[in-house]
Amino acid sequence: MFVWADRYLPVTSPNFDQVGSAAYYGIRLIEQLIVVSIPAFLFVSGFFVAFATGRTHKTVGWNIIGARVKSLLIPYLLWSFLVFAAGFVLDGRRLPPLAYVQLLLTGGANPAYYYIILLIQFYLLSPFLIPLAKNHWVSLLAVSLVLQLTVQLLQYPVILGLDIPVWLQPFVDRFPKWFFPVRIFWFSLGIVAGFHLKGLKAWVIRYRWHLLILTIATYVLGVIEWEMYIKWSGHTAMTHRETLIDNVYSLAFLFAFIGFSNIDIPASKQLSQWGSKSFGIYISHAPLMGYIARGVYHLAPWLLGVQILFLPLMVVLGLGIPLAVMALMEKSVAKKYYQYVFG
Repeated sequence: MFVWADRYLPVTSPNFDQVGSAAYYGIRLIEQLIVVSIPAFLFVSGFFVAFATGRTHKTVGWNIIGARVKSLLIPYLLWSFLVFAAGFVLDGRRLPPLAYVQLLLTGGANPAYYYIILLIQFYLLSPFLIPLAKNHWVSLLAVSLVLQLTVQLLQYPVILGLDIPVWLQPFVDRFPKWFFPVRIFWFSLGIVAGFHLKGLKAWVIRYRWHLLILTIATYVLGVIEWEMYIKWSGHTAMTHRETLIDNVYSLAFLFAFIGFSNIDIPASKQLSQWGSKSFGIYISHAPLMGYIARGVYHLAPWLLGVQILFLPLMVVLGLGIPLAVMALMEKSVAKKYYQYVFG
């Protein structure tokens, strides 16, 4: 819409003429809707750790943590090296060895891979978080929330385009999105929910309609909030960052989902099957969709300007191709390598 606009319009890119159009707000509504995705991933991961620990153990065993980290790390390294190889073959991009090491340590092979490094950190921290979640859950949630909010507040001068004081700059730079303090509350909340689910469900069921209304309200406010930040910053457009209202939206969404969990969801069986493959979809769709978009850029550039066609194409292929490859691999002689490729 901005950087590739010259492929389907007589303009020089980047071009921001489409800001404020119906297609622009359509994409913003989608972007705001999925703000909850990473908090939900981390919440479920924390819940899994609590489940794996059980009621009788003081904390989760390192053997469980090691197995989980291994199931994340091997596919991550494989797909990262594939991305590096594709960059070399398609773009002739070759970096110094230490640059590749840095990218691997920070999830930099693909913009979506930071999450895997983040999740590994949480698994390594979980043996220390679990005793707190069992016995001091209020303190754990309070401290993790304050830590996460503090890190997010440090980003507000950047969001608003303000001059950052010299003394504050090191703190802003030292909290990239792959570093655990940025999202520690969601993982901690998942662990606490795993150990105190009965009490949590009773509370959210009591207030589920209030939570649903709050979810809808903060969803709308989140769209308005970000547009205001863009205006106040003096920029024409900005890459979206998680805000304080986004936190409230994600929290209300998660609790409302739990509160209405007794309601049948259409195609729930199919969605459940896809959910069990979510990590494989996540790690493969991210680079795949980039290459699909580049293919459209070269072969059918007009399609880039028709968002109502382009976005569904990206969704269908971005989800369908990984699922098809995973299904074929599960039924082939390569089945024994499936876990190394897709986790």
